[in-house]
Amino acid sequence: MAWWGAGIGGTIGLMFGGPIGAIIGAGIGSSLTKDQQPFQENLGSGQQRQVGFLVAAFSMLAKMAKADGSVSKEEVAFVERFIQQELELDAKSRQVAIEIFDRAKMDNTSIYKYAQQFTEIFVLDDPMRETIYRVLFMVALADGQLHPAEKEILQQITMYLQVDDDLYGRMEAELSGRSRSRSQNGSGAKPTYSGNLDRYYKILDLDKTASDAEVKSAFRKKAQEYHPDKLASKGLPDGFMKFAKEQMQQFSEAHDTIMKSRRHA
Repeated sequence: MAWWGAGIGGTIGLMFGGPIGAIIGAGIGSSLTKDQQPFQENLGSGQQRQVGFLVAAFSMLAKMAKADGSVSKEEVAFVERFIQQELELDAKSRQVAIEIFDRAKMDNTSIYKYAQQFTEIFVLDDPMRETIYRVLFMVALADGQLHPAEKEILQQITMYLQVDDDLYGRMEAELSGRSRSRSQNGSGAKPTYSGNLDRYYKILDLDKTASDAEVKSAFRKKAQEYHPDKLASKGLPDGFMKFAKEQMQQFSEAHDTIMKSRRHA
């Protein structure tokens, strides 16, 4: 996917302002655009959102990766996979993404400033803001442990991204419990549900007193909000739909597990 067109620089930086505009205005990617056609000054709304998303995303990823004082090889590998496999960027755009990551890693701007501006761009898109939170959580866990500084950011940044305060608990329950669930499911033993149910209720924003009808309703609402086609219409890169599909799968898993547990009760 090619998303970094000619002329992305000072003019567009002024359009965005804030830390995102500063990154763009610094001339990121200018060396990659000499062979392209002159840039049209008025970006469409979808293009604006896409550029804003990608600059903010890689800037926040850099801040999160360096939160514990250094960027580990596992975190670098996660970012590389994110660029190549999830976003499916072309070679030139990959180089620009790395430039953004490296520049943000060294600047003094707080991750919360990037999060605030990301929220301004996607103020009406709860799924978009929750999705970027998921990505930040995944890079924090890339080296197999959650450093206290990373934990603090993940707990505090919910306010700046304007997502639910309990999203940290939901992500921690889901991502830390995933490997345990896989090992249980592959063992051939009869599945047990009591240890996992709390995280599944959290995924659907429910508690254990919810009726069957409320569980089904919560699942349908989440599935509608996070449907890949709906997110694609909001300017996300095509490759990023993989994350939307993954979130859809977790909602389905939560619904199915809760209902199965009730049948086995």
